Amino acid sequence: MFRDRSSAICFLSVFTLAVMATPAYSTAITTYSSQATWLAATTGLLTDNFEGLAPANGTTSYPSGILQNGVRFIGLSGTTGVMDTAMLSFYNFGTGEAGFVSNGGQPIDVHITLPNPVTAFGINLFTNPSAVAYTVTTLSTPSTVPTFTTPTPAFFGLTADSTFSTVDLHLGSGNNYAFFDNFQFGAAQAADDPGQVPEPGTCLLIGTGLLGLAVVRRRSRRPAFSN
Repeated sequence: MFRDRSSAICFLSVFTLAVMATPAYSTAITTYSSQATWLAATTGLLTDNFEGLAPANGTTSYPSGILQNGVRFIGLSGTTGVMDTAMLSFYNFGTGEAGFVSNGGQPIDVHITLPNPVTAFGINLFTNPSAVAYTVTTLSTPSTVPTFTTPTPAFFGLTADSTFSTVDLHLGSGNNYAFFDNFQFGAAQAADDPGQVPEPGTCLLIGTGLLGLAVVRRRSRRPAFSN
């Protein structure tokens, strides 16, 4: 009896160490600057292009945020709206109507809320003054996204193996307009599971469990001897 109890305690101790050795799961995020590459890695996309939300050569303010396809875009300070960017040459990045937040040279923060959790999004970004870098944060992970001068908008795409329902854009002080357009969202393509190799901690956990069960079973089969 004593030996069986000692074996059980030993097995539980090794099993606990194996569990502790197994690495914690971390979210895998992939970012893209090529729209074509990002599109090949995604599926089931919807697009918000803001067309029809501003008059020709004009702007419309949306104090409660721009809402399209269930996605809400809102500046945490300043003015949120949609602009026909063809109205002035230094706003015209060839995307037609685009969402914007302006804040008079103060830092600009744009909060994007999706109607349902997704695993992929892509967006066109540009600024005035132009060629200023955004910070784009998803799943608590920031990415630096440089933008360009007219007529080229920057593309930023992301896929993740965890779902998310918010995206945040940030520009530092000294910028008049943060522009965003062609926001696409959907699902990342599933990875191929057959080629994946278990992590070392997982192998240790499985191996320890099987070894422990074999030892306990072998000891339980030994005949009991009486004094």
